[in-house]
Amino acid sequence: MVFLDPAVIRLERQENQPPTLILSGDRYLDIRIRQAFPLTAENTFVAFFDQEDQYLGMIMDPTDLDSHSTQIINEEISWRYFIPQITQIKEIHDRGGKAIFVAVTDRGQLNISMRDLRASMVELSPNRILITDEFSNRYEIPDVDRLDRHSRRLIRRLI
Repeated sequence: MVFLDPAVIRLERQENQPPTLILSGDRYLDIRIRQAFPLTAENTFVAFFDQEDQYLGMIMDPTDLDSHSTQIINEEISWRYFIPQITQIKEIHDRGGKAIFVAVTDRGQLNISMRDLRASMVELSPNRILITDEFSNRYEIPDVDRLDRHSRRLIRRLI
């Protein structure tokens, strides 16, 4: 693992284009920005990869960079790790061997379809659940205790 010196890093972006990384004067086009621990250490340990997905290095804290570079990192992470938050579960039913959650999220109501219900739900910490649908989209219940009574009853039957 290579930690980069934030003082020699700058990020740029042309409108509607992937970011460019300038690292000690070397320019890397079309870079990928990923978090090492997106679910447990949000906004820290940010890694950079080149066009061929080769690891370039990592920084511990993106706020150590200039504000424009930090903004680009935040935009990329927000896009890559888009995880709607489930705020209510209206019902759970089985249809054709798939479990269907009818859920309300911070992005609106939707149906979440899963082939293997138990494998699709991971308890990240007590009361925090990550759900992955059959298309690999992820949804989070940040705190089961904050759901309404009906939703809590439905989800607790499954975990």
